[in-house]
Amino acid sequence: MTANHDPIPTIDLTRAPLGEMAAERLVAAVLAHGDLAEDHYLELKGPPDLGSKTAIAKVAKFILGAANRLPDRAAEAFGGYAVMIVGITENGVEGVPPMEKLELSKVIQRYLGAAGPRWDIVRIPLQDTPNQVLIFIVDPPQKGQPPFACRANGEGLQDGRIYYRGDGETREVTADELDLLLARGAANSPAPVDLEVAVKGAVVPLIVDEATLNELVEKVRRRLLDALPAPDPKEPWETGLAAGAASYLSAAMGSTSLSRLRADQLAANRIAGIAAAEDPESRSEDEYRAEIDAWGQRFRRAWADAVELFAAHSLPAIEVAVANNTQTFLHDVEVKIHLDEPVLVVDALGDEDGPGWDDLQLPSPPRKWGPVKRELRFGPAYSANLVNPSSFVPDPYSPSDVEWTASDTVSAEIAVGDLRPKATFQTCDGDVVLLVKGHAPDQLRGTWTATARGYNEVFTGEVELEIADPAYLTGLIREFLDLGES
Repeated sequence: MTANHDPIPTIDLTRAPLGEMAAERLVAAVLAHGDLAEDHYLELKGPPDLGSKTAIAKVAKFILGAANRLPDRAAEAFGGYAVMIVGITENGVEGVPPMEKLELSKVIQRYLGAAGPRWDIVRIPLQDTPNQVLIFIVDPPQKGQPPFACRANGEGLQDGRIYYRGDGETREVTADELDLLLARGAANSPAPVDLEVAVKGAVVPLIVDEATLNELVEKVRRRLLDALPAPDPKEPWETGLAAGAASYLSAAMGSTSLSRLRADQLAANRIAGIAAAEDPESRSEDEYRAEIDAWGQRFRRAWADAVELFAAHSLPAIEVAVANNTQTFLHDVEVKIHLDEPVLVVDALGDEDGPGWDDLQLPSPPRKWGPVKRELRFGPAYSANLVNPSSFVPDPYSPSDVEWTASDTVSAEIAVGDLRPKATFQTCDGDVVLLVKGHAPDQLRGTWTATARGYNEVFTGEVELEIADPAYLTGLIREFLDLGES
């Protein structure tokens, strides 16, 4: 018998772990590979005391070496970024004591200098311990950058030396590598690019309080029950006199005459019924009450889907804005947004009139108690053929500027096109709304990448999404249902 082994997770090299969730996935994959995962773009460190000069010097050495790579070589993984993970060992994740970035930066920048490489930190909190896994992320090297020299002496570092990140090690640069770095600095760098990407519109928590559902069901139930006839009062003494008079009349007229009178009365009632165009109520009161109870159960089962449909019909669609903050004319710009957070993408179905009751696909309540008006037709039915079908001309199809896709994560692709200097492009045909189920996080962050014709690199950045108040959707639904404020 062959043993079943879980497949070793692959390391996603297509994007840098700029967010906490992406960083967690990277750590999980790296743990399965161990030191074999190390390369020019990735280094692993155990749980050193980052308060020591030796440990800080190793971090600074990695940052310098990663920044002294060639752009084409760096672009092989993580979009050109380099990553150092601190706090994992052969035994698993141990983490390091938390330390403020300001304290780390004070020591690290001594070796980098004011004009040195740019870097950042992503923290991963651990359970049952105050320790954290720290991920140091170094910005991609660029054409036009001269070699970055060390600016101070330290453990394993010397002032003025140039360090280079090779395949799994950081060391002093060779003569040939120095020539390449000098050529990198002498290369004509393209015009600067500074893009700003923003998601316009809020991510709405898919939450409606239980009280709203109960209040609506009870309101409809009470209206239906109030339509029932009031209980018959006890027979008054006039009714007894009327019964006696009827007996006397029967004796006086004879049974045949009385039967004829009753038949005439029934015929008159039937004629009146036809004239009124109504049929009497056919259900018993017990049947009517049972219909109300059954409707309430169906309504509650359909409520969750109806809330999502209401959001799709009532919330404004999400749009994306891309701003060019430089004097550079950018051509054929394409932007991609990636959200690691569990966001629900729903097609926007709203229009200017807002949602209708039929849009929610909720079961209709039973017919209200009472006679039913009869439909009388004295002529031919209205023919739909009288409407000229050629009078309706659909709008021509035009592809959307933004395309959203969702699987385990959420992505969007935006075809910006040409972007003039200091101009902003914004989509105007958004076709989705973004929702979040369950507890809404305090913030939602994502990453974006952009490319433009004439630039052999990928531009990157972060995007923060606005989150609506958890009670926002409840307020809209209560207004739609005319329930007033909760």
